[in-house]
Amino acid sequence: MKEKSEKPYTIQEAAEYLGLATSFLYKLTSQKKISFFKPNGGKIYFTQNDLDAYLFRNRQLADFEVEKQAETFLFKR
Repeated sequence: MKEKSEKPYTIQEAAEYLGLATSFLYKLTSQKKISFFKPNGGKIYFTQNDLDAYLFRNRQLADFEVEKQAETFLFKR
């Protein structure tokens, strides 16, 4: 796997990094569910920051975090 760098990832490298099939990654790009670059309308490239943003979306809170938020909300009322 690559170290974090500014070098763009190709579709194959990005799919490997995310643990996805390239066909599914193409589907995500066509549905605009992941950010990408397509210079001159050709090959698709990704930054590691964009891949990480996709990986870390929709975080689910643990029970203790939900309880803490509820306590904070009730305390502020």
